[in-house]
Amino acid sequence: MSLTTFDELKSKLQLKLNKDSEVNCKLLAKLKDGYLVDINDEWEGIVPGGHLVNGQETEPTPLDSFQALVISGPDKSDRYMVSPKALREKLSFERLAKLKEENNPFKATISKVIKGGAEVYIDGVRAFLPGRYIRLPGISQDDWVNQEIEVLIEELDYKEKKIILNQKKAVDLEKQKKAEVTIQKLKEGDIVEAPILRVADFGIFVDLGGLDGLIPASELSWGRFNHPRDVVKTGQIVQARIFRIEKENLRVALSVKQLLGDPWEHIEHELSIGDYVSGKVISGAPFGVFIELKPGVEALLHNSEIPEGTEKPKVGATVTAKLVKLDADERKIGLSLKNMEHLVESKPEAATCSIELPVPETLLQEESVLVAHEVTMDDFQETGTENGKL
Repeated sequence: MSLTTFDELKSKLQLKLNKDSEVNCKLLAKLKDGYLVDINDEWEGIVPGGHLVNGQETEPTPLDSFQALVISGPDKSDRYMVSPKALREKLSFERLAKLKEENNPFKATISKVIKGGAEVYIDGVRAFLPGRYIRLPGISQDDWVNQEIEVLIEELDYKEKKIILNQKKAVDLEKQKKAEVTIQKLKEGDIVEAPILRVADFGIFVDLGGLDGLIPASELSWGRFNHPRDVVKTGQIVQARIFRIEKENLRVALSVKQLLGDPWEHIEHELSIGDYVSGKVISGAPFGVFIELKPGVEALLHNSEIPEGTEKPKVGATVTAKLVKLDADERKIGLSLKNMEHLVESKPEAATCSIELPVPETLLQEESVLVAHEVTMDDFQETGTENGKL
């Protein structure tokens, strides 16, 4: 063995290894609490116990080579602490950092349910998936373990060894991608059949194949109703026409009402001045009451057309009256109780109206299809608002 010269020793001291640098190691011997290794054929190092073997890997034998990361040193014995485990961890964080930068989802398997969420391991590195970011409908928390899901990186900090995952964003991203494909296939005027996803105060949302379409409450029926849930229910399949598409915002608006036809279109052929008509009082006003003759067609019984001494009909009452005014262009019908030999009026009851919805032909034979719905009108504001608007 040749003696080390002074210049060689000086050069070696000047070329000390830096922390977090990647080095090539060769196993020399197994120690009580770790392993003795040769580093780059120049230095000696120690691998802590548990940092050499990963998962199903077998323990290396002497002279086996492997890559590791310098985690500290040199100590008084001029030895460095190195770790293959730390190197794998660093490479995992670098890969995750790229995924986060590109906003790319990836698959992960839930390992354990813990307080506040779930634990996931990525290449042996622990990550946390908060409960508020988990979307597993129909699967109880007890069955989360071993569920493979798609996630995005919410937070990533290599120094703090912190990884926060988000499944909800990954689900939303996938849905957006599907929506972008679906909206390119649709055009205004298309008639579609779609299941109802959810019912809101202002309308209902239907599934157009990864894209949510909105049917506003005003486009749901010609008749009045108190709330969309009184007309339809989640899961029901409806038929509607697309009347507006906003591709840049991924928005589609549809109408059921347009498929039903305007109830005023042929009203002059259905009714004539002098006819006796019946309907329910659906709202009241200081100047009279409004009576629904059929969904979307309302008539006014003015106070002046109620005989003196006759009680003003209440909301919910069924009234038979004479048609004294008909203006289809202005959508106005006037009724009168004067000069009637027989006035037929029932006692007030919960005001209802029959709301008809288009039913897909493929479902016409199924008994479960809901064609008409009874809508309670007791709480409807007693004003002359437009038909169907809340």
